[in-house]
Amino acid sequence: MTNKIIGALALCVIALAILAYSLWDQDEPSEPTKTAEQKETSENVGTEVAQPEIDVAPEEKEPLTTAVEETTPSDSGGENKEVDEKLCQLAGNYQDWYPKNNSYESERFLEEVRAWASSRGYFETEYSKGSVDIKKQSDYDYYDIEDLKEMARAGDSMANVRLAYRMYLQRKDGSLEAAQPYCERAIVDGYTALTMCKSTYLVGQINKERRKEEDKIDSDRLRELELEYLAWQGVPEALGDELGAKLNISLLGESEFEFELQAIESRTSGIVSNIEQQRAQLGIGEIEYPPAPELLVYVLENAENVQEDINACFE
Repeated sequence: MTNKIIGALALCVIALAILAYSLWDQDEPSEPTKTAEQKETSENVGTEVAQPEIDVAPEEKEPLTTAVEETTPSDSGGENKEVDEKLCQLAGNYQDWYPKNNSYESERFLEEVRAWASSRGYFETEYSKGSVDIKKQSDYDYYDIEDLKEMARAGDSMANVRLAYRMYLQRKDGSLEAAQPYCERAIVDGYTALTMCKSTYLVGQINKERRKEEDKIDSDRLRELELEYLAWQGVPEALGDELGAKLNISLLGESEFEFELQAIESRTSGIVSNIEQQRAQLGIGEIEYPPAPELLVYVLENAENVQEDINACFE
């Protein structure tokens, strides 16, 4: 379900985290297998679309009325998708929906999503020639890694999170491990998207241990890694990040060890307390974020196929 949600939310900027995770192979980096849809697209595709950009004529961008504001959609032999009235009501708060390719988009909704996502550290990326890269939309995106490291050491929190994010998306040997201190600091600075950096790294370490010959597996280390990963799953929710809470679920699959819920929650509380202590030491007060759009929150919690569900509101 989460993969469907994140895939459909590509139009909302923030579908990149699962894609970035899917590109990682902790032993031997290899060219990722492209889906049939990706093969049909050009070699340079922006995160916002899963198909080539097509300019929409001005007349096609006229505001559309959602289905719940009209009469019940006509019966066309059962071909119409059942309308999610709550979803359509929330979509109806935006009056600038327009058709684009096989979907509908709202610039105002996208702007709200971008503002929220950026404040949390979900920066736009693009998929190009088998890799994920940061879209150059800020001055920081033009600096090289070493320059960003110098800026991060000087206390520039935006340079640090941009560095962490870039290193997280790299498929170079050791880059994910090297990114961990920057990811941890980014989380302290309030960029909760980087919890994915921690979770992805832990999953990689778990899988690396599991792939060892049976008599060489360190069971104590494996158990500790699994507990740490399960604890980190709860961190985004504790920090108020709805998207992060979704992305961090089910990256690992089944755990080999059983843990009491209390043990997991206690470890999560310890991680969050440590983050709060570091913020206090650094003089970071309460962090204010733009509110997550209600439509986005509803989609994350309820939608099975966002593309189809939103389309149904206008059919």
